[in-house]
Amino acid sequence: MNKKIIIPATSIIALIACSESSKVSGGTIEDQNAISEAQVSEWYNFALDLKEAAFTAIDGGRIAVLDDGTGARAECTADSSTLSMTIQISGTTVISTLKADGLNNSCDSIFTAFKDNCVDTPNSEFYSISKGCKGGAFDAACRISAVASDSTNAMLKKFSDIAAERCSEITKNAQVSTGIYETMSSGTTTPKSSSSFTEQSSSSCENCETTPPDTAETIDSSRTLENYILQYATSEEELSFDSRVIAYNGSISGDCIKSIEGTAHTVIKDLYDKLPLFPVLLPNIESCFPMTAKIMEGPFAEKNCQYLMAIDYDVGQPTAHVLSRIGNDEIEFTGVKPSGDCYVSDAIEPILFLIEDCEYEIQPDRPQITYKIFESKIWTCEEGSRSPSPRTTPYLEWFK
Repeated sequence: MNKKIIIPATSIIALIACSESSKVSGGTIEDQNAISEAQVSEWYNFALDLKEAAFTAIDGGRIAVLDDGTGARAECTADSSTLSMTIQISGTTVISTLKADGLNNSCDSIFTAFKDNCVDTPNSEFYSISKGCKGGAFDAACRISAVASDSTNAMLKKFSDIAAERCSEITKNAQVSTGIYETMSSGTTTPKSSSSFTEQSSSSCENCETTPPDTAETIDSSRTLENYILQYATSEEELSFDSRVIAYNGSISGDCIKSIEGTAHTVIKDLYDKLPLFPVLLPNIESCFPMTAKIMEGPFAEKNCQYLMAIDYDVGQPTAHVLSRIGNDEIEFTGVKPSGDCYVSDAIEPILFLIEDCEYEIQPDRPQITYKIFESKIWTCEEGSRSPSPRTTPYLEWFK
């Protein structure tokens, strides 16, 4: 099966434009009397205090999706630079925002790219209180009307991709970023600081920290492979992972990709094409499966096992994924689709499964890949809506 990675566009609005009807493009708050400056400021504060259905840690911060599927918020920090992004979905109207501070040389280009994408989109209105970059800071908002109301999941997925990409860029060479978040059962979150350490010793930097700060991964005990399955099937007899699969991650980070490519000495696309089942080391597990690595800290050192990852691609979202069988020369993936007339996205993203083989039965050669489709009877697109329930979580990290 020949699949290619599609790199996300630089703005969510490229996805949500849906017609070539009369376009309204605006410039400043003063140009659009119907929208007040206070209203625009309210857009920027969207989702600051609402209950989150899920969050994903990204480079320098996090992405939080609201439990009713009406929007999301992403924030990240790198040294003195900060970004905050939101998307609000209300019927056929979508509002996306971007605020930045401390961007220095990249400020003008990021602001201009967001504005240009907005005004080039049909049925759009662009707003900015700052009217551009001022001292490395700006605010920008885009309101689009007449958007297809059945594309909610695709819009949220695209927003998450773009936010992760933007945050990865600003944290690339940062010395300090805020990127580890704990989640409680109540949905509250607490940020922790994380740092990138150079090869400088403490003797060459008087004010440098000599030990890393606490970056312990918080383990969500509900995120088990069994609970993952029970979102889509009534029992593990209907749908199950191969017994040697110990984790799945459908939202892999840029750090994970860099870790794998550094170990394999090839790009992740070639891994899928040439070696979709490959051996990994503990640093790869820590980068790609942080919760699982935390659980494995003690047992990992004691076990005499080999660890492998299997790579597949998420196609035709919304989709859930199961590595259902590992044979001598074959691996079988099962794609889980919601039942009903659902909206399908054409985005393609890599996903990973972690395998523990203590019998050394699995040989990481080029296996034959087979695919099965499981249509869920409990994950559905109800009549009149082409988006399935947002209360399931087909992505993120899940562990055995």
